[in-house]
Amino acid sequence: MMRWLLALGALVAAPASAQPIDFPGHFDSIGTPVRSLVTSEGRTVHYTDTGETGWRPMLFVGGVGTSARAPELVAFLDTLRRRLHVRIISVERNGLGDTAYDPNWTFADYTSEVGQVLNHLKIARFALVAISGGGAFAGHIAAAMPQRITSWHMLAAIAQAPAGSAVCTAEPPALEAMLAKQVGAPREFWAMPSEGVASKVTGFADRAADEGAHAYFIAGQHGDSRGVVREYRSFCNAPAAVAAFPAPAFFTYGEADKLVPPAQGEFWASKVAGKVTFRRYPGEGHDVQYRHWDQVLLDVAGHGAEMLVCRNGRAQLIPGVLDPLHLPKGTTLGVCAWVAAGKEPDHVAGH
Repeated sequence: MMRWLLALGALVAAPASAQPIDFPGHFDSIGTPVRSLVTSEGRTVHYTDTGETGWRPMLFVGGVGTSARAPELVAFLDTLRRRLHVRIISVERNGLGDTAYDPNWTFADYTSEVGQVLNHLKIARFALVAISGGGAFAGHIAAAMPQRITSWHMLAAIAQAPAGSAVCTAEPPALEAMLAKQVGAPREFWAMPSEGVASKVTGFADRAADEGAHAYFIAGQHGDSRGVVREYRSFCNAPAAVAAFPAPAFFTYGEADKLVPPAQGEFWASKVAGKVTFRRYPGEGHDVQYRHWDQVLLDVAGHGAEMLVCRNGRAQLIPGVLDPLHLPKGTTLGVCAWVAAGKEPDHVAGH
C-alpha cells in the first residue's frame, strides 16, 4: 500500500509537459533607474535614460511637478517604442524627486543642466518632446539649442499662464496653501477623467499616483510644495524667445482641453520656420498627451507624414492626415488596443 501511495505521489508531482523550461539569462526591467550627475556649477541633477546606444534619442520634458521618472507614464507603449528604436532621456527639475530645491533656480539653469546631461551621455542631437507644463521648459531648450534638435513635439504643452490666472495673482504662501492638499495626496493631484486614458490603460491611474509620490516624497520632502509652486509661477513669465525654429515640428492638442487649449500650441507654431504638423483632436481634453502617444513615437521615428490608424482590427500607417469628418468605416485612431480597451474618442484634424 505504501509503495502504491509513493508511486501515486510521484505521478502527481510529475510535470504536465515534457517540454523543457526556457530559463531567462537576464532580469526583466522593473523601471528605468534614476542616475545623477554633478554639473559644472556644482549642482547634483538627476535623470533617467533608457540607454539604448545607437537608437534615436528623445528628450522627454514631463508635466508640471513631475520627476525624472515621468516617462514611465508612457511605458504602456514601450513595445512600440522599442520596435521604433527610440531612446528616452528625462532630466529632473528643481525641488522634485531626488533633486534638491534651490530658490534661485531658473529656466536657464534647467537648459544648462539638460545640455550637460546630454553631453555626458554623448548625445549630440535629439528629438524634443514636452507635455503639459513641460512646454514652458521645452521652449527655452528650443531657443537655446535649436541646432541640436531633430524635431520638436509639444503635447498639450503650455506657453504661458493666462492673464489673471490664480497662479500669477496669488502670493507664494497662498499658492503653496492652494496646492498643499494636492501635493500631499498624489492620487488627488493625478486624478484623471474616468472616461479617458485611465479607463483604457490598466494600472495607469496607480502609476500616475506613484509618480506624484515619487516627485513629492521620495527624497524625504514630506509633500514639500515649493518646487511645484515655483514651476507654476514660472508660467507667468514671458514665454521663451524662440526665433524661427528650423526643424520639423509636431503639435498635439485637444480641442476640449480647458487647461491648455490649442491656442497655446498656435503660439509655439508661430515660432517655427520649418514644417509644422498641428494635430487637433475634437472632443478630447488634457490627457490627449497620453492617448496619442503612439502617433508621437511615430513622429519622432520619422513617420510624421503618416497617420496611425486601426482599420478593421489591424493597425496600419496611412499617408497624410485623414479628413476627421470622413474616416472610412471601421477606422479609428492609433493602435488597435485603444479600440479593444473601450470606446474610441472623436477624430483628428490637422494642417
